[in-house]
Amino acid sequence: MKHKWYRNCNSVIIFLSIFILFTNCFWEKQYKEAAKKSIQPDTDLILVPYPFNILDRESDDVPTVSHYSKAEIQNILLEHGLSWEEFKVKWELEDTAQEFEKSVHYTTHFTQYSYDTDIPIWLYGPKWFHNGVYSDIIHQQHIPSIYGKILNFEFENKIDIESLQKIFRNQSDKPELIVTVVIDQGGHQLYNSHPYSFPFLKKLMTNSVYFRKAKVGHLESHTAVGHAAIGTGTYPRESAIHSNEIYLVKNGLIVPKPAYRGNGQSFDLSELKTLTLADQWDLLNDNIPLIISQCYAARASIGMAGHGAKLSSNMIKGALPDKDYVYWQDKKLLSWNTDIESFVLPKSINKYELLSYYQLKKDAVKTHFESNNPIEFRVKLHQFQASEFQVRMDGELFRDTIAELLVNTKYGNDGYTDLAYVTLKATDAVGHMYGWESEEANQILKATDDEVRRIFEFLETHFKDKYILLVTADHGAAPMPEISNGLFLTQERFLLELDSLLPESARSQKSLIRWITHSQLSLDRSVMREFEITEEQIIEKIKSITVGGKKFFRKIWKRSDLD
Repeated sequence: MKHKWYRNCNSVIIFLSIFILFTNCFWEKQYKEAAKKSIQPDTDLILVPYPFNILDRESDDVPTVSHYSKAEIQNILLEHGLSWEEFKVKWELEDTAQEFEKSVHYTTHFTQYSYDTDIPIWLYGPKWFHNGVYSDIIHQQHIPSIYGKILNFEFENKIDIESLQKIFRNQSDKPELIVTVVIDQGGHQLYNSHPYSFPFLKKLMTNSVYFRKAKVGHLESHTAVGHAAIGTGTYPRESAIHSNEIYLVKNGLIVPKPAYRGNGQSFDLSELKTLTLADQWDLLNDNIPLIISQCYAARASIGMAGHGAKLSSNMIKGALPDKDYVYWQDKKLLSWNTDIESFVLPKSINKYELLSYYQLKKDAVKTHFESNNPIEFRVKLHQFQASEFQVRMDGELFRDTIAELLVNTKYGNDGYTDLAYVTLKATDAVGHMYGWESEEANQILKATDDEVRRIFEFLETHFKDKYILLVTADHGAAPMPEISNGLFLTQERFLLELDSLLPESARSQKSLIRWITHSQLSLDRSVMREFEITEEQIIEKIKSITVGGKKFFRKIWKRSDLD
């Protein structure tokens, strides 16, 4: 009997060892595939942190007091293999505590780990699709090709969707309108944390094509990259949009360069190296289709819409003037704005000046944001963007814009398919500040689900069976470090650690780093040659970086490691 027990025990150990080895190989293969699709021409190294660790710039934000329920936190901890008992001791919680609060800093997203990459996709259009729950692993880059199939449009960025033919009905009619709704930071991690807070989207699962295993297939899992993927159907290796911002190193300091930002307040849309579906659909149809793209962040609305008039005016001789309605919030003006050289503003924005909207709605909307005067409102703008006020504004403005441009004009039924994109971004802002595990995020998810329902009902009323609605996310996010015990490393400290390989006298003027994002690093080869520093030395230095006595990075890959 003892011998049998021993043999069984060995079998279990062997099975667990094989399982762990397979799991480790699987994550690495997936991560490398995403890196290969995202690496830039001058990228030298790919930085891979351990799960839950965050590499980001130092935040100026003061800590936020977040609120939690015991039941939801326990589920989150269980899902990520974390211990409730350890968590309870760390947070000094009583056994009887069912609700509690904690001062937290913030979290973010950029990795290829499941909390950042597992996203849902709902695709509604009974006239064109066979409803059902599908287990196909698809990326955001598949979305334009699905639209292209419906439009019978062979656009240049088309990717293979042969395995998805089962979702399509044999239908030659084209929709009058395709609407894409992006719930920012709305990966599965958000829905799993608050399973009773999205009744409409849960109902839509059974009344649409629902891809339950969709994934972010690129590095980095960021807003600019995800929206460019949804817009163009390409990966960052082709689109060149590979992060929300690139951090340049000048005179020993990190200087952020946001995506699409030119000099000063100008926009440089040429940074998006590939055309979007909207760009190409406009070119094919002489600018007749209307393109609408709305998000309070320019990097999202631009990535979905594309290049606007700067492209079309040079390429379509004799075509109608291009009118792509692409807009975002201007933090200085506290209103909606655009790049007037490329896009047009709808008249609807005049009703949605931010402070006026808040003052009009503050008695009716009960949320965690409050402001007593205009100065306080401006200071706390990011908290406004993380509140239900932002959710309601986004939904109302989007519906008003479609009414203005399509419902109340000839364009809504002219036989040309129009494309409308909207990002409901408060889920992202609240996730960064309060954590997607929090009750504040729960409230925003409820409001967002309700706003998607309103958009759906609006489309049903005005477009009947002549529209398609797709709902997805641009990325997920990591758990709050205070919950996951994740480590935080600033890019400022990363710079200091790496440049410690240089003589101290040279560090204020020279750096081994040309630029860095959260996952990619470009080295200054001339500085390396000058001080005879090898790539291997740099890799070993990065691997040695610790936070709180623990190593921060899991892997550092050279370009050749991705082959």
